[in-house]
Amino acid sequence: MNTNLKNKNVVIQCRVSSVGQSRDGESNELQEKLNRKFAADNGMNVIRLWQTAISGRKLFRDDFEEILKFIKKSKVQIHYYVFRSIDRATRAGTTEYDRMKTELAKVGVEMLDTYGIIQPSINTLDDLNFKYDWSDYSPSEMSEKIEVTKAKQEVTTILTRMIGQEIRLTQQGYRTRRQSDGYMNKKIYDEYGKKKTIQVEDEKRGKFFIAMFTLRAEGLSDPDIVEKVNAMGYTSPLRNKWNESHTKIIAITGGYPLTVKALQANIMNTIYAGVLCEKWTYYKPVKAQYKGLVDIETFNRANKGKLSIHENKDGMLELVYGIEKPEYRGMTRMRHNPLFPYKIILCPFCGKPFKGSSPSGKSGKGFPTYHCARNHKFYGVKKKVFEGTIEKFVHSLRFKPEIVNSIEMTMLNKYREREKEIVQASSSIHQNIADLQAEQASKLDAIVASKSALVREKLERDVEELEEKIKKARNERLQIEISETDIRFLIRDVKKIVEHPAEILLDTRDLQAHNTFFKLVFEKMPTYQDFVSGTPKMAWIFDISSKNSLADVIVTLPGVAPGFRD
Repeated sequence: MNTNLKNKNVVIQCRVSSVGQSRDGESNELQEKLNRKFAADNGMNVIRLWQTAISGRKLFRDDFEEILKFIKKSKVQIHYYVFRSIDRATRAGTTEYDRMKTELAKVGVEMLDTYGIIQPSINTLDDLNFKYDWSDYSPSEMSEKIEVTKAKQEVTTILTRMIGQEIRLTQQGYRTRRQSDGYMNKKIYDEYGKKKTIQVEDEKRGKFFIAMFTLRAEGLSDPDIVEKVNAMGYTSPLRNKWNESHTKIIAITGGYPLTVKALQANIMNTIYAGVLCEKWTYYKPVKAQYKGLVDIETFNRANKGKLSIHENKDGMLELVYGIEKPEYRGMTRMRHNPLFPYKIILCPFCGKPFKGSSPSGKSGKGFPTYHCARNHKFYGVKKKVFEGTIEKFVHSLRFKPEIVNSIEMTMLNKYREREKEIVQASSSIHQNIADLQAEQASKLDAIVASKSALVREKLERDVEELEEKIKKARNERLQIEISETDIRFLIRDVKKIVEHPAEILLDTRDLQAHNTFFKLVFEKMPTYQDFVSGTPKMAWIFDISSKNSLADVIVTLPGVAPGFRD
């Protein structure tokens, strides 16, 4: 027992970072028991005790400010602010610790931990009965600073390990947060025996979300969907509402019926298609390690083009943002706008591509229009009229079948003329790659044998340079290696365009490919007036009277147009 503490008035704080720590670690209840025992053993009077659940990393915490306010208004003098250990007082570092200590000192209160690290201050001039600010000295100041620094560094270490691992797991497609509504978290073991978390359908709530997507994909209006899902018994999930110190549940929230706004937010949530997209994935879509409540096709149909998930050939996912309905206004500006797929057509006045927008009339309704006003009077054509003119012209295209045979014969003959040249070039590149690899292997052996750090460093740089040369050579070989099969595929693609021009030219699902085909079909991009008069200048493939040489196409085989390989 410390007799200097006897009959002193104290306030006690018990703090945990979260409710989970209170449950799984040194709880507030245990801290209260130990702190009260400390006070009783030293004959101190406990005036008030606080239990809080708040992060110790925060500056100017509400709980400490509340305690400070109580001390200032207390009718009895408070002598000590007691806590279990220094890391229970703060984990925000020495600056915050000094601030807290100074604020308490202003009202005549000292800090005190139950471990005995903090020692009472002493006056170095006490024997002379003088006292100055600088003579008031804490013998445990250095030990306190060390403990505060350790507490802060411990937080950094713990959070780096925990949050870092959660980020990695999220990027791998696992769940690291509480379950999404409609799912339940489930623990599984991966192939290495490590425990991971995935989401599985909640038998009670999953059906509501499946219905939302299915009904919207079938074309039901949002108010009708809301009515049907609510009729199934949907209410928002119940949540606990805590007091400010997060130590007590004071209310239960939730239990509300579905609204149109909530429905629309759920429909755009990719997690229901088994795709993660959040801050930890850099807002890029990642396929989850579990099935979604609906498949990607249903998700895309439910979003009606406003948001869609595309899977590329390499298996990577891509989010594509568009519009909900063509007649809707408020489109996000974009270069390849699906509402105006024919913006590549040129203005007859300035020869530049059209723009597209939906100006509103007196009724407030939007009227999609192709228009241009670049240094000339406004020229606009309604979307329906504009696209109808283009489609009418494309449907009227007719070609003689003999041109296809001519194309095929010319391409094959030209390929055979260059076949020897291609083979020789490919062989030379292949030999160059072999030589580079042999040189690389020799330098790797030298690295192993060398004992000089300087020599090893230079050899490693040489190996990296050789690897870069090998990669470039391989890419070059891929670009020139054209086989007869490649020619056949290209001929098939050309035939498809020639025999079915409307099918290709009016397919606007991929606007970049669509624009490429337009440039292939026309000798130069036509103006809208060219389509009206039916006089666009066609490319040589589509104009048998053209003087262009069919043989010239072999020069640009790899980049003629995207392939149609099945």
